[in-house]
Amino acid sequence: MKKLFLIFIFLNFAIYSQPRLRSDSFPNPLQIKPTINVMPDTGRTVVISYLYRIPYKLLVFEKAGNNFKASLRIMVEVLKDDELVVRNFQDKKVTADNFEITQNKDASVQGIISFKLEADEYDLNGVLNDLNSEKEIKLAPEHITTSEIIESGIFNPVIVDFSDSNCNGNQFPLIVNHSGSIPYSSKEFQLVIPVADTSVQKLTVELKNNDDETITKSTTESYLSGLTISECNDRLYLGRIESIHPTKNFVLNNFSTQLSEGKVKLNIKENEDDESAEFTIHVDWIDKPFSLRNPEFAIEMLQYIEDEKVVDKMLDADEDDYKEELNEYWKKYDPTPATKYNELMEEFYSRIDYAASKFRNLTKRNGISTDRGKVYIRYGKPDKIERSSDEYGYVVETWIYSNNKQKFVFVDKDGTGNFILVEG
Repeated sequence: MKKLFLIFIFLNFAIYSQPRLRSDSFPNPLQIKPTINVMPDTGRTVVISYLYRIPYKLLVFEKAGNNFKASLRIMVEVLKDDELVVRNFQDKKVTADNFEITQNKDASVQGIISFKLEADEYDLNGVLNDLNSEKEIKLAPEHITTSEIIESGIFNPVIVDFSDSNCNGNQFPLIVNHSGSIPYSSKEFQLVIPVADTSVQKLTVELKNNDDETITKSTTESYLSGLTISECNDRLYLGRIESIHPTKNFVLNNFSTQLSEGKVKLNIKENEDDESAEFTIHVDWIDKPFSLRNPEFAIEMLQYIEDEKVVDKMLDADEDDYKEELNEYWKKYDPTPATKYNELMEEFYSRIDYAASKFRNLTKRNGISTDRGKVYIRYGKPDKIERSSDEYGYVVETWIYSNNKQKFVFVDKDGTGNFILVEG
């Protein structure tokens, strides 16, 4: 019987996918980490770009008329051998139309601070100052060795999205500014790899994922241009500039959805006999469900859609194998098996997160095990929720699912928010 619910989740997800609701009570897993890009300028001079993304939820918004406003300053210091080389800052003002936007996990403010420096070894330290609250948050420090990049002739790859490339009518690829990481998802992203030698015809890129799985790809797709990073409509784009010596900018496609979460080592060669330039990037599940971060707990949660024997068998495996057991289980129901990302698994555990947070009541009962939590896990967000009182004065909540013509009626008989399923 529970297997039927899993099939229903798949159909409901594939055909009637609804806006996802998240728990606001779980901590943000992302460290405030900048994205660092190094690009050639002239000779042995480089442009170091410090890209930041600050979630609205970290800022203090003050009401101003019908809007809510925040102000912040990003200060960045560049040091060499612990001595200050240069310091720069950028101020930003943010306006939100309503309070809900200020709490939206996806809302953020982005910007860029650039430095033109001689190729050398540097430390970059950034600080966020919330000007409304005078709160100070240190951003993750970064260490870079630009001289090695200059010597290799291959500059650090830039993670971009060519499918989102419209900046006021100009077609520039959008920079994926997520702490220098590739988002783990079913969406394809690209790498732009600048090469100093404009006569190079082909690049070969070896991507070693978590020190075991390797993908090797070659690309001849490229364009000739000097590169710059531009801010456009509160987003960052990889633009073109004519005032510096151009690079041959190779584009690597069709690889990101083949990568698992974790570290990716890139070995890039211009020619077969050349030494490779090495870079490390990460694949991060930006909004990974909280309930999926502990594989043992994630397996236990399958009790709501799977037979007890199946769950027990998975838990009988070695604890170190729980993650693999979980992935193997969900692979059978993956709507996009050609990619590593499993949308159905993400949907299920996002529902677990929401149920845990939103349906906990005054009795401190876990929201997952409540009647409303169980229905939400199996069917997702209802199309309509109606509230009323019955003849005894109890609060009645009715959930209506239009697509499959189902209705669930819950009653709170003790006034603690513990709604009991009485129909459905």
